[in-house]
Amino acid sequence: MESAPFPNSKINLTQDAFDLLLAQLDTDREQAGTKYEVLRRKLVKFFEWRRSAFTEELADDTINRIARNLEAGEQIRNFTAYCLGIARNVFLESLRTRKREEALQSLPHASAAPPDEMDRRRECLQRCMRELSPENFHLIVQYYREDKQARIELRRDLAVRLGIPLNALRIRTHRIRTQLEHCVENCMQRLATE
Repeated sequence: MESAPFPNSKINLTQDAFDLLLAQLDTDREQAGTKYEVLRRKLVKFFEWRRSAFTEELADDTINRIARNLEAGEQIRNFTAYCLGIARNVFLESLRTRKREEALQSLPHASAAPPDEMDRRRECLQRCMRELSPENFHLIVQYYREDKQARIELRRDLAVRLGIPLNALRIRTHRIRTQLEHCVENCMQRLATE
């Protein structure tokens, strides 16, 4: 059984983002709703033609990304071409995800870390996360919360909320991550000697 193409890609749209999408489609709200349905059907067909197993989900993901980009201030000149470009990127991401999952499934299970070691590592990570300051804990959780395009947008928003450049955000989270990695390794060494 094939898993979903983007397990973490559910982008929660705001009402403003959805309204901007409808406004892009037509100034008349009723006509915009009709055009929205036509756009969605075309996107579903786009993914069907490419033999995707998740046509509905990929179409919704594409529409959500378009709406979020509009909300972020993206100026779109050729809406149809833009939508197809986003759809193509979503499709390519789904292929990469599927190939990655197939590769992981084909690996022999013996090469994976023993379950007890995974459990110890998870326990150590939880301990180390609890040792972080509340600000650093919140920041690192937010920074790694989403996947793919949603992660990029989330990080941009996070930098804006903190009032720092994106590079400063990357440096700050890299330092926290390095601190966590050292903490987890030290914890694993302590557990191994017990």
